[in-house]
Amino acid sequence: MVAGGDHPTGIAPCEHCGQPSHKRCSRCKAFSVCRQTCMAAVWPRHKEDCNSLVLMRLNARGLAVYDKYGVNEPPERGSDMNVDKKLAFFLEMLKVHDASSPENRGLPLPEKLFLTCRYNNTYRHAAETFTASEIAQLNALMHEHHVDMVNQPPQANQAPAKSV
Repeated sequence: MVAGGDHPTGIAPCEHCGQPSHKRCSRCKAFSVCRQTCMAAVWPRHKEDCNSLVLMRLNARGLAVYDKYGVNEPPERGSDMNVDKKLAFFLEMLKVHDASSPENRGLPLPEKLFLTCRYNNTYRHAAETFTASEIAQLNALMHEHHVDMVNQPPQANQAPAKSV
């Protein structure tokens, strides 16, 4: 069976030499090459598009959370959104940006660093939005839902750990 060209379904022409290929770029999955030498040859012109596609996919997951909660920006302290909905919003945003989650664990290091930065920014914003007791609730939800606590920045509202 042929789909849209001279190659069988599931086989795309190599972006460099035109030979049939089952291999795709491991990062963006939108670019076909038949062997490593072809990837090395086309990488300089593919790199920018690849980076853009990867960032679009990572950003789309966060934007879907915004859409789900009907907001254009994260809720602030004193916003009209009730506390339970705020907690759910921030928990979901933290899940999306958790670099150690099953969905993100296999990503290359640059994408994990991007997610970790977003995770830390999201948690920092939550810490500025919630009271100390609400942050404690968020932390409990994070623990319950196995959201990575290792990436969590130090909390301004939490007393330092006591040494024994």
